[in-house]
Amino acid sequence: MLDPRGTKIAYLVLAMVANVSWAIAFFSLVDSLMLRYGELMQGVDTTLMLGIFLGSLTIGFVVTQIAKDHRGPTYGIYGGIAGMVVIVLMTWKSGLLSALVAFMAIFGGINGGTLGEMYQKIRRNPPRR
Repeated sequence: MLDPRGTKIAYLVLAMVANVSWAIAFFSLVDSLMLRYGELMQGVDTTLMLGIFLGSLTIGFVVTQIAKDHRGPTYGIYGGIAGMVVIVLMTWKSGLLSALVAFMAIFGGINGGTLGEMYQKIRRNPPRR
């Protein structure tokens, strides 16, 4: 899965840029909500983990559907690593939360790529009734 040979470089870069963009946009959204609502915001740690996971999952799934080269988890992993670097740089003072949110980017990418591959396999070979 970590071997980038056989991947399409443009889609690999797309996955990385999309994950970095998603992390920055999502953190900006959460930051603005925290500034606006202050003490009313609870569960920010869970929100960050879930938002990064679902965003990375969606990006991995979409890139896998576009690429169609049976390398979906690879796009998800490398996109997640790029997102992880940005997340760590943005939250490095938070300690454990930084690591948890960063790993959600990788886990979401792997799951999105795998889900995309399974979806393509089902579409190629529909179940018989």
